[in-house]
Amino acid sequence: MTFKGTIAVEEAVISPDTAWLLEESQQILTPGNTGKHAVEAHKARLMDIHGSRLKAMNAEGVEYMLLSLTSPGCQGIPDQDLAEKTAAQFNDWLAGEVAKNPSRFGGLAALSMHDPSQAASELERAVNGLGFYGGIVNDSQLTGTDGLERRYYDSPFYDPLWKMVEKLDVPIYFHPRYPSAAELRAEGSVYAPRKYMLGVGGPVSLGSFLPYLCDVFIR
Repeated sequence: MTFKGTIAVEEAVISPDTAWLLEESQQILTPGNTGKHAVEAHKARLMDIHGSRLKAMNAEGVEYMLLSLTSPGCQGIPDQDLAEKTAAQFNDWLAGEVAKNPSRFGGLAALSMHDPSQAASELERAVNGLGFYGGIVNDSQLTGTDGLERRYYDSPFYDPLWKMVEKLDVPIYFHPRYPSAAELRAEGSVYAPRKYMLGVGGPVSLGSFLPYLCDVFIR
């Protein structure tokens, strides 16, 4: 039981146009039950904003909720064009849902991290145009033709984004993600034979590179 006035931050949702992201992660979330029914049930829970979710908020004393695209978000999309399109479409959808009950819901923007200048523009649009409170990224950005390359955010390559974050004075939420199916299939994958470690492995992996961002913030 929470107390009245509670603000919930890590609250995942999915839109009709991004529901396809669940098909890959479902095999990790519910091993042995990865069929269409499991995916549809998960999709229904995440898309339910104004029904059961709001009732649960009222029952538990959650006064306000910040909604965001469920992991892996756009960081699990190695194709740049698709990742950027997915982020923009989701943000538009989420803004529409928040507008139905703005006294109870707010949004964090989904961002494609392939191109930092594009990410900066989308964040600016989401904050100034859609009324979002900041953005969310899910671990490193998958890229490359094989979907196995990773981009981390501590290099000067991402300075255009961090300058925009500073200009807007908004938070960026760093969230872990599970390895993609391609990463699990890759030769030498640490987790492929040890999927039972994925629950702790994602957060640990994320936490291991966050300290390197300190140099970015100092700079």
